[in-house]
Amino acid sequence: MSRGHELEYVGLDPHIVESGEVKKYHEVFPSFTDVFTWGRSQEVLAQRERYLRETLQLFAQFCNIIGSLEVQFATKLGPADHSTPSATHQALNAMASRGAGLYGVFLKGIIDKMDADVCAVPRPLPQTETDVFSLRYYKVVQNRTEVYDIVTRVFHRKEGWEELPHGLGLSNAWNLCWTWSKPKLDYSRLCVWQKVNHFPENKHLTRKDFLKRCIDRYTRTGGKLAQYFNICPRTFVLPKEYCLFIDCFTKIAEENGDLEGSNPPPGPKVPNMWIMKPAGSSRGRGIQVINDVSAVHYGELTIIQQYISDPFLLGSFKWDMRTYVTVTSFNPLEAFVYKDGFARFTTVPYNTTSDDIDNKFVHLTNSSIQRHNEENFMQSDDSKDMFRREEAIIGGTKISFPMLRERLEAVGIEWATVWARMIEVILKSLCMAEDFIPNQVNSFELFGYDLLMDSKMKVWLIEVNSSPSMGQEHLLDEHVKQPLISDTIDLVEPLEFDRRRLAEVLHRRVERKAATGATGGRQQLDIDLHAVLKGQLPRKYGDMPQHMGNYERIAPSEAWDNMVRSRSLLFNRVGSSS
Repeated sequence: MSRGHELEYVGLDPHIVESGEVKKYHEVFPSFTDVFTWGRSQEVLAQRERYLRETLQLFAQFCNIIGSLEVQFATKLGPADHSTPSATHQALNAMASRGAGLYGVFLKGIIDKMDADVCAVPRPLPQTETDVFSLRYYKVVQNRTEVYDIVTRVFHRKEGWEELPHGLGLSNAWNLCWTWSKPKLDYSRLCVWQKVNHFPENKHLTRKDFLKRCIDRYTRTGGKLAQYFNICPRTFVLPKEYCLFIDCFTKIAEENGDLEGSNPPPGPKVPNMWIMKPAGSSRGRGIQVINDVSAVHYGELTIIQQYISDPFLLGSFKWDMRTYVTVTSFNPLEAFVYKDGFARFTTVPYNTTSDDIDNKFVHLTNSSIQRHNEENFMQSDDSKDMFRREEAIIGGTKISFPMLRERLEAVGIEWATVWARMIEVILKSLCMAEDFIPNQVNSFELFGYDLLMDSKMKVWLIEVNSSPSMGQEHLLDEHVKQPLISDTIDLVEPLEFDRRRLAEVLHRRVERKAATGATGGRQQLDIDLHAVLKGQLPRKYGDMPQHMGNYERIAPSEAWDNMVRSRSLLFNRVGSSS
């Protein structure tokens, strides 16, 4: 056998290979390029050698930089076995003695001393007690302080995680990337085991106008199946549907006897109230409650939604539920609901009189709005009837789900019934939006669902938030949100991978391909990936995550299967009638 076809053990003990302990990675990744997201796209096959070289460049650069920083890592993680400082270490010490800042040391003492040929095999490095090349690294985008603070705080408490150094050109070398807004990265340049906290095209769930379009596809045909998917109050998108809105508003006014020549109804009137908000807003920004068409105005894409005028009240206050849902896969759907969340209360007793139509403290439950009246509320007699003193201190105008359960069961409402209806609405929304959100292997997302229960105990979807607020104004926020973030990271559990071994494998495969056209067969693929992934296999769809924390899986599930059948029946009926 020629040297070009001998097995390369990539640092593995040959006994492990000979004894059959190497995992059968070829059953998961048919070829080496399948470990990269772009490797699954036919469009880039012609460019795969260039992509491999660029990936090699990234991870070789990572190894050189992290290797140069081994002094700092050794201090934190354990002593390294080395006696003679490298030229880079000497430069680090020299700059440190001149009082340069940390990133000045990084950039000048490390980057300037790096080898020009970043595609070379990373030099052998002394081993620390913790392998710095196999640590799990996270990156949290810093443009949102509340997000950066809570996510980094949670990561700091987790063993085996380090923050990826900023400003060193390491870009996509992390295990997990957490951003507030849409990530500014090319998903196609990732390894399939890297995780980022947003799905491309998530707007079909989180943008009010796009979600309405998804729901309309299911409900516009009428009938029982269409009604089954009716989870939102009547909604119009302005300016496109302005005339439809006026027709609807006028019809309600006529039924109420509010128009000249119309007769009042024999029973109570249905309040002709609407809530108007910008399509892309969140956290209560730009929201108005109206009952007069003359108040309708829009300088941007606007949603106007029929106001749920008969909410289920606790005490005399309106409230809704902020529920957290993590999706780890679309098409097929894999979703988990967090078993703790918030009931968010208004701070003024509920009524629908015209005098209070503009009072946001009556009608809008958003904490970002209600906090401006929180102090007045806490001093009022109403608050003493609504909240126990300790609840008000730790949560302001919010209570946790266990507290909500206690309140509901005190008035004869079974929490299990409410919880089941909440999950049903969540699954329906995911079912309808999934048609437009493609599978993306790197993505997961934590969504904030706003749900409201009416007096008939029907649960309505108000909106879905991408990047729900991570602010910690009260102790209750910390009590719920920090475990939520921790459990979400554990649920997703990005695989460890050895970046030095990956760079070695990439170098060999790129150079051997260029020299002989061969890269090795299945056994070499298994050895390579066993070394890179340290014997770990990616979790398969349908397998229960190892760490669920306070999450409950809602898809796949029997309830999800029933929903998919309803979807099939609906569209089969539509197809046969068209």
